[in-house]
Amino acid sequence: TLLVSDFDQPNGLCFSSDESQLFVNDSIRKHIRVFDINSNGSVSNGSVWANVTGSREGVPDGMKVDSAGNLCTTGPGGIHYFSPDATSLGIIYIPEKVANFTWGDGDLRSMFITASTSLYRVRVKVPGIKIF
Repeated sequence: TLLVSDFDQPNGLCFSSDESQLFVNDSIRKHIRVFDINSNGSVSNGSVWANVTGSREGVPDGMKVDSAGNLCTTGPGGIHYFSPDATSLGIIYIPEKVANFTWGDGDLRSMFITASTSLYRVRVKVPGIKIF
C-alpha cells in the first residue's frame, strides 16, 4: 500500500520508542520527516521533524532510536543525535562517509558503524535497544 509519494529519496526509517510515530529520512533533502501511525496502519500528519546538515560528506541514511528515545541517524560527518523533541544533541564524527550502524556488546553501549571502507566501534553513554 502506497503511504506517501512525495519524497526525493526515502532512505532509512524507524519507529519512536512507543511505535506511535514513524520517522523517515529523505537523503536528498537532508531532513527527517515524521508521521503519526493510525490504528489502521496508515500514516498522517507528515512534517519535517529535523534537518540533518553539516559541511562534511554524508546524507541521512541508517537511523535508529536508542533506549532514551533519542533518534540517531547517519549524516554529514558521522552519526547525528537528536532528542525526542528534535533538539540536536551533537554528532559523533567519523573520518569517512557513514552508511549505517547498530549497537552491540552485552551492555549495548558499543556502536558499530559501517563507513565507506571501514568498520568503526564507538562507546556511547546511552545504550541502544535490544532487538529480539
